Amino acid sequence: MGFMTEYQNNMDAKGRVILPVKFRENIGSTFILTKGLDRNLTIYPMEEWKNVEEKLSKLKRSNEAARNLKRRIQGAAVEVEVDNQDRITIPQNLRIFAGLEKELLFVGQGEYIEIWAKSRFDALNDFDLSETLEDIDF
Repeated sequence: MGFMTEYQNNMDAKGRVILPVKFRENIGSTFILTKGLDRNLTIYPMEEWKNVEEKLSKLKRSNEAARNLKRRIQGAAVEVEVDNQDRITIPQNLRIFAGLEKELLFVGQGEYIEIWAKSRFDALNDFDLSETLEDIDF
């Protein structure tokens, strides 16, 4: 089963935050953390990261948008390990990119996990979803 649900945790001044237990149980002790598509961060299990790298390797270098996507996702990727207190440390450049402060939200997305600044996530979700889904076969 993939990653589901939302968890809120607080990050300390050094960028450390406890990885939610349910996610920790399914992801292992080492994984990839990188920039997300929506000014958030994304955690990929190692196996899923291999799939992402394969897809990125197939992008055409002549396409500027493809190059920018690869720079954002692969260029910012770091391998992260869970410490003995079940925390991860989020590098400063990634914290700045995603606007992370104290309150973080971990959001399961099936194959991966998103990390959001809680305030940014709350603002993002303050809309009528029915209008968004009109063109989506869901």
